[in-house]
Amino acid sequence: MHRRIVTSLALAVLLLIFTQPCQAAKKKQTFEQLSHEILETLQSFYPVKATEMGIHSYDHRLADYSPRSVKSMVRKLNDYRKRLNKYRNADFSPSQQVDYRLITSNVETALQDLNEIAWHRKSPQLYIDEATNGIYFLMVSRHAPLSEKLYSLLARMRAVPSLLTTATRNIKSPPKLWIDQSLESLESAMQLYREVASELMNEFPERADEILKVSTQAREAMNDFLHHLEEMPVEPDAGFAIGSENYNAKLRYEYFLPYDSDSLLKIGEALLEKAQAAYMEYEGYVETYHQNGQDSVFVPANFTRQDILDYYTWEVNQVSLFLKAHNILSIPDTIAPLSIVQTPPFLRSVIPGLAYQPAGPFDSNQQGYLYVRPIPDDLDRGQLEALYHYVHRRGFRALVVQKAFPGNHLQMQIAAHHPSEVRRWQRNGMMIEGWSLFCDEMMYRAGLYGEENPAMWLTILGEIRLQAARMVADVKLHTGQFTYEECVDWMGDVLGAATKAERQYIGKSVHRCTLAPTTWISPLMGKHEIERLRAATKTRDDVDFNEARFYDALLAEGSIPLTLMWEILGLQPLVD
Repeated sequence: MHRRIVTSLALAVLLLIFTQPCQAAKKKQTFEQLSHEILETLQSFYPVKATEMGIHSYDHRLADYSPRSVKSMVRKLNDYRKRLNKYRNADFSPSQQVDYRLITSNVETALQDLNEIAWHRKSPQLYIDEATNGIYFLMVSRHAPLSEKLYSLLARMRAVPSLLTTATRNIKSPPKLWIDQSLESLESAMQLYREVASELMNEFPERADEILKVSTQAREAMNDFLHHLEEMPVEPDAGFAIGSENYNAKLRYEYFLPYDSDSLLKIGEALLEKAQAAYMEYEGYVETYHQNGQDSVFVPANFTRQDILDYYTWEVNQVSLFLKAHNILSIPDTIAPLSIVQTPPFLRSVIPGLAYQPAGPFDSNQQGYLYVRPIPDDLDRGQLEALYHYVHRRGFRALVVQKAFPGNHLQMQIAAHHPSEVRRWQRNGMMIEGWSLFCDEMMYRAGLYGEENPAMWLTILGEIRLQAARMVADVKLHTGQFTYEECVDWMGDVLGAATKAERQYIGKSVHRCTLAPTTWISPLMGKHEIERLRAATKTRDDVDFNEARFYDALLAEGSIPLTLMWEILGLQPLVD
């Protein structure tokens, strides 16, 4: 009898031991299934974003912002919020815990955009971007040949009239500022559709009539929407600020920052004061000791347009070699190629200057693009000499650092190979733009520009000052402390904008900021957080601290909010 009881207890213990891992595995699988379901729902509702990220199940569609569709999506998101809440105290691994917080953030952010801020009811630009990016991301993707993408391109063109009809019904009293911006964007969008249609008709002459008809209908719908916006009555009090409550929610859910807008503003003002002082002091030094004019450079008679294009690629290779030679960080073999191309004709209306286009992290065929301004074939001697000076002083080098290596391309490519689909879906600006800004100073101190390069260091200090001013402006704009005009005037004064062109540039950039709250806090807050993480790691590791190992560990976690890195790296958050 006693032996039977002991045997039964032993079996019970064994059953418990073997059952627990199975239950844990089931819980893990269930959470992963829920995460996948949430991502699929987001991709279905935001089909253009899905295309950008390399998911092509919805390439034939544009977003549906009709009241019925939005209401259905809000209902689903609320359900996901409840289902995710069941895992709040789950015994997850550290990596699962990060995924849990990220997917919860994605749900909360989507809910805020649709339910609280409700961009679809007040932003014409939302619809214009949907139509523009819907075509753009398909054209630049290499997941399939153009002949296979044609179906989706035409389907999205056909969807434009319905998209803009929904916009007309939804939007009642947008800020006049947004109407002005949208009118300009619509002109660019119509030009894009005209150029894409021309390229498609040349490529597929047997379908030229269909392509022309569909693209014309899309452009006519855009033109009708343009006239609708021109005639739309504007309420004087219609503002763009999302308010402190929504702003604080974005800080909490998108960036996991422990600050509210008031605290963030104080940090921004302190960083601006520091940046302003550093810039002014060094500017005085440069004016006193380094005003020697431009060195004379011999310009070869056979210097050509192709030499300039070849230089761009050479510079990318040189910076990559510098990183490897100085063991600054690792460049994995999985990094996709980066093509430096002149902005194609069909994109010139929407990409006026230099731009980086990352590969979709879910795309099977990875390819990054760095667009540069087109170089005319018929350059005169004066233009060739100016460009030769640019090549001689290696003027493209700083852009390579920001946009290619070790900046955006390297960082986003490493993120694209993370094993977690939740991580691959993230594109947090604090990591992406913060890392890019951090790289400027990192590479200068590593000696990329020589022992001392006063002009380059002043440029870096100027960029930090610009981002500090933008951080302050972002908070004040979106919490209602700045009007558009007040912000433009303030930034012009802080940055010493002396010319009309400089003021116009500031005005256009503030225009864009009004449509994207918290975007302007990302670069400097990201750089600031990386510096804090690095300092904490160095203090912890002491003599064992390894710079390259720190950067590799940082980049390996994906494009996630940097505030999550404290726990991932096993560090105690510092108090400023």
